[in-house]
Amino acid sequence: MHMSNAKVINKVLTANRLRNGETVYYTPAGEWVLYVSQARVATTQEEADELAKIGAAAYAANLVIDVAVIDVTPGAEKKPSHIRELIRATGPTVRADLNKPITPPKK
Repeated sequence: MHMSNAKVINKVLTANRLRNGETVYYTPAGEWVLYVSQARVATTQEEADELAKIGAAAYAANLVIDVAVIDVTPGAEKKPSHIRELIRATGPTVRADLNKPITPPKK
């Protein structure tokens, strides 16, 4: 049995929307949304590289700024792995009234 040496990763593409500064995430449908839980997840380095190219193109088209491919936790509830990105995803630490959930509110 051949075992792959490819490292499994969990990464998503994030940026800030140029027109209003909101933190956004790139989805499998090719849209930028507000919730990290809706983001397309790269599980290989090749997929992460593809997300980086998509981000660079969106930056060049003046759609977004501060483009980054970031680590997220594995599983259904995607959460940024690093505190800086978790704060970007959920809102400021000093104003709880401005916080948002990682997933969209249920309707």
